[in-house]
Amino acid sequence: MRQPPQEDSLDAQVERLGARMLERAERIADTLVTRIRAAVPVYRTEAAVSGEELRRTCLDNVTYVFGPLGRAPALSSPESRENGRRRAHAGVPLTAVMEAYRVSARFLWDCLAEEAARGGVPAEVTVRAASEMWLVLDTYTQQMAEGYREELTAQALGREQRRSALVTALLEGRPEGTDGWDAAAVLRIPPRGPYVAVAARVPGPGRHAVRGAAEALRAIGAGSAWHLLHDIEVGIVQLPDPARNLERLAAVTASSTAGRAGISPPYDDLLNTAAALRLARIALLGSFEGGRVTVFDRDPLAVAAASAPEITGRVAHAVLAGLDRLPPVQRALLLETFGVWLDSGGSADRAANALFCHPNTVRHRLRRLEEHTGRSLGAPRAVAELALAFEIDRRVTPERPSAQQG
Repeated sequence: MRQPPQEDSLDAQVERLGARMLERAERIADTLVTRIRAAVPVYRTEAAVSGEELRRTCLDNVTYVFGPLGRAPALSSPESRENGRRRAHAGVPLTAVMEAYRVSARFLWDCLAEEAARGGVPAEVTVRAASEMWLVLDTYTQQMAEGYREELTAQALGREQRRSALVTALLEGRPEGTDGWDAAAVLRIPPRGPYVAVAARVPGPGRHAVRGAAEALRAIGAGSAWHLLHDIEVGIVQLPDPARNLERLAAVTASSTAGRAGISPPYDDLLNTAAALRLARIALLGSFEGGRVTVFDRDPLAVAAASAPEITGRVAHAVLAGLDRLPPVQRALLLETFGVWLDSGGSADRAANALFCHPNTVRHRLRRLEEHTGRSLGAPRAVAELALAFEIDRRVTPERPSAQQG
């Protein structure tokens, strides 16, 4: 700790110079306000910082800078840290605050040099005073910047907490106290629908399922907000012209996630997100390795197969029970051929091309399927039952041998 200054010691002379500066503090503060307003546009109006507050801050800075001269310099500045917080809260850009501090520093040095010259202060006294002044100014600037960042961090945390709470309320169907416009503003998505909900299976707790979807969706004019739950990552997507863009959304979702996902039907009111999410979850259950993204309205059989597993499992078993007498490879072969035949519009020729076999081979396998299930592919109701059972079965059977093994 520095000892009390002796009369006419260097410290004493620096302290007297500081005292003379304090005698001019009011005038210096007034001029400083004028200079800051001239140099930094954001301070020219009362919108962010009032004239009274700006002058009070300037006067405080003059006092804090020149008061300690010749004595122990300030190593911290709670006042400057608080000033940084106030400026951040008022929305003043940090660059503007830093420029105001630079204007202050230059002007205070000019005032100190002027006072030293007028009073015939020795050079070494002026140099010591300037060194201490710049040290204090550097401390104050750092403290101000730290306070500014603390306030920004607090604001960002508050926004994220509000966003998380609002998203949770939307997803749970209890958005009391808010409306669609307010929710859209917090989520930073357009306030008018149509919207769709996306449910993507996460690879593990706390791990994101979707990467880069928001940017890809912006490219097609769709705004989105994403929220991570314990089992899925939820997307709320404002999707203009769903008839044209739903396929593009499915493609973006497929390319942005390595797992499976479901997409709800379009809905217009953001407050109906919980109901849409339930449908997206059902669509997610309807996805499988060969169709990782299921769109609720586009894949009715997949949705029906997944909507009530305890019931649909019984349905599939009842329809396909006759296949259980076959070896697993043969059972899988017949079902795979049937699936390709369905995808080929009921054409044995097109199915054969897809399976790299002869059309008669396809017809033979389909006849065997008819024999073992007791259902004719010439009867529309039987085809519908087999198609539903097939969709259910391939979602509970993880892997089936290739048709080329038959």
